[in-house]
Amino acid sequence: MGRVAIAAVAAVLLLTATGCGERSEPIGANVRLYPVTVQTGDRPLRVTAPKHRIAALDRPVEEIVRALGAGSRIVARTGEVRIDFQALRRARPDLIAASADANERDLSKAAAVTKAEVYTAPGDSIRQVERAITQLGLLTGTPVRARALVRRIEQRRHEVDARLARTSEVSVFVDTGFLTTVTDQSLIGDVIREAHGRNVAGSRAEAGPVDAAELSQFDPDVYVVLSDAEVTLADLRRNPATRRLRAVREGQVVVADAALLQPGPRIGDGLRQIAHLLHPDAVR
Repeated sequence: MGRVAIAAVAAVLLLTATGCGERSEPIGANVRLYPVTVQTGDRPLRVTAPKHRIAALDRPVEEIVRALGAGSRIVARTGEVRIDFQALRRARPDLIAASADANERDLSKAAAVTKAEVYTAPGDSIRQVERAITQLGLLTGTPVRARALVRRIEQRRHEVDARLARTSEVSVFVDTGFLTTVTDQSLIGDVIREAHGRNVAGSRAEAGPVDAAELSQFDPDVYVVLSDAEVTLADLRRNPATRRLRAVREGQVVVADAALLQPGPRIGDGLRQIAHLLHPDAVR
């Protein structure tokens, strides 16, 4: 295997190298990382050099790029509602980065008007977030910084796992607003599981709000409200659909900072937050 291939493989394996010490970015004539292939969605993306003009089409991806030290390369961001394709074309990005659930038609149009490569970041689990950080590190030429970010997430995971070693699982309902919840196959569902919680909605959660009868059947130990849902315990006690729930009656309603539960570099802190909210005696 040649030096280029060895370097590329080593970079991809950064995700698992969480026990290694800090070191400087690879430099010098004998260290060659590119070309390297990054898997994005269902297709490979061949990268021949670091990207220098980045369009970040959602906030978690932008946060990763900034945490990698490449924030100055961001030349375009998306709006809350839609992409301004004219502004995007004027920005002349060489990389368009978005979340995996971004609209495929919008991404195709963005690629067509800019001729830029498109990368979609996975984010349905903590491991997938770590993978996105590692891949964006390759795309931006910052693989060592990516490894450091992943290592911090892994440190949080190990810390939480150790503190919860003797705790029992608690049942949890997550309210993202208007009684809409999350599935086990989501990032928040994965965080709940690692925090020794059992998502009562599980795989049955669907788009839209949970009805009162089903919520009553769930009757969780802890009712988790995301901060951007703007729901209070008083609101839940007034709501006929929630006021009879054991968690609401007993005041076991907690508010989680939604910003920490995005698929970005702070997901380790999000895990610790949820572990503390579910098990305050074990994780202080």
